Amino acid sequence: MTMELSRPNLRGLRSALGFSRESIARVLDVSTRTVERWEGGTNTDNADVMRRLDELSEIVRLGQVIYGDDLARFMATPRQSLGNRTPAAVLVRGDLDDVLGILSQAYEGQWG
Repeated sequence: MTMELSRPNLRGLRSALGFSRESIARVLDVSTRTVERWEGGTNTDNADVMRRLDELSEIVRLGQVIYGDDLARFMATPRQSLGNRTPAAVLVRGDLDDVLGILSQAYEGQWG
């Protein structure tokens, strides 16, 4: 079954995260051209991609709840809990769970 990428909106996710097509392609483990096609309306049935998009949507949702308009600042700020890497760099490496974990803890009030 082919799934539409309009929900979540890939371009909107990219914008919220401050990512280029190349960066989001690395996160999703696809080519930049594939991202371009998806943003143009092509669909995918790749379950792994859809799972990663769901995780990115949750990262953006939590990040906006916690940081509001400062989400981009959070994404660009190195964090000790991420080995002094930025959340953006960690996402590009494919470690979505690490960033989601930090945001989940912050959401629950465990800022440490």
